[in-house]
Amino acid sequence: MGPLQGRGVCMGKIAMKKKGIFFTFIAITLMAVFLLVSTPQADISLQKDLQSVRARISSVDSFVSDLENRYLETVLRATTHKAILSLIFYMNSTGSYIPNLDSAFSEVMLTGKIGGEPIDSVTGKKIMENNTLTDWNNRIVESAKDTLNVNATIIVNNVSVFQTKPWNIDSALNINLTIKSNVAEWKRNSVITTTISIEGLHDPYFLVNTNKAYTNQVKKSSVPFNQWNITSVREHVRNGTYIQSEKAPGFLMRFTNTIANSTCCGIEAFVNPNKISPSDQRESYIDYLFWTHKFQNNCTQLYNITGLWDEFRHFKLDFDNVIKYNITAQDAVKTC
Repeated sequence: MGPLQGRGVCMGKIAMKKKGIFFTFIAITLMAVFLLVSTPQADISLQKDLQSVRARISSVDSFVSDLENRYLETVLRATTHKAILSLIFYMNSTGSYIPNLDSAFSEVMLTGKIGGEPIDSVTGKKIMENNTLTDWNNRIVESAKDTLNVNATIIVNNVSVFQTKPWNIDSALNINLTIKSNVAEWKRNSVITTTISIEGLHDPYFLVNTNKAYTNQVKKSSVPFNQWNITSVREHVRNGTYIQSEKAPGFLMRFTNTIANSTCCGIEAFVNPNKISPSDQRESYIDYLFWTHKFQNNCTQLYNITGLWDEFRHFKLDFDNVIKYNITAQDAVKTC
C-alpha cells in the first residue's frame, strides 16, 4: 500500500466518525424537541382533567347542599300538610281519636298507611297516593341518576311531629344521605325541619265530639287579649275563631283527646249552642271545658251570658272566663 492509499483510508475513517457524531447530535436534538413539544401538552391535558374533576365535584356538592337545605325541606313541608290533613279526614271517617299520634303520623308519612291499611281507602280522599316521603325520596334518587349520573341513597331514621307555637305544626326528618359519583362520595346525617300553619285545618276535637255534625276550622282571632267585650265575644262565637290559652290543649293534643293545659301551644274556641243538640247544656261553652264536663255538677260557677241569648240562646261561661272575656254583670246571670 502506497503512502497515498494509506492517507485515503485514514481520511475515510475520520469522515465516518464525523457522520456518526452528526447523526447522534441530530437524534439528541430531535428527542429534545420532542420533549419540549410534548411535555407542555401533557401538562395542559392534566390541567383540563383537574378542572373537569373540580367542576364535577362542585356540581354534585351544590346538589347535596340544595338537597339538604331546599328540596327535602320542601318535600317534608308538603308531605306533613298532606299527612295531617289525611289524619283529620281519618278521624272524621272513623269518629274516633288516634291513640298514638307519633306512630300514626310516621306511618302515614312514610307509607301512606295507618294500621297497615292505606289511609286514602279509609277517607275516600286521594291525598297520600304517590305523595309519601318514600315516593318523593325515590323521585329524588331517580332525578339524581338521570341529571347528574350519581347514585343517591336516602335512609329515613325517624320522622316526627310536634308543636312549639300555638298556630304552627313542626315536623322533623332524620335521614342518612349518601351520594356517590365517579369522583367522590358524600355522606351526611341530617335533620330536616319545617313548619306549617294550622289555620284553615279542621279541629279534630269538634269532629269526634259531635260525631261529625259540627266542624270548626281553625281561625285566629284578631281581638287583642285586653279588648274583649260582649260585642267581640258575639263575633267570636259566630265566626268560630280561636285564641291562645295556656289552660287549653294544643292543636295536636286534640288528635289524641289529651285535654290538658299547654303553656306553649294551647288554643280554645267557643262551642256554638246553635250547632249542637241539645243546645241547652249545663256546661261552660269553652270547647275543652264543654266536652270534659267540668261544670256539669257545679252550676254555682256557671253564668248565662244573656247578652248573647238573642242570637246564641243557652250560651254559658264559667266564672274565670266571664272575667277573662270581660263580660259585665248586665250581660251575665248565674245559672243557679
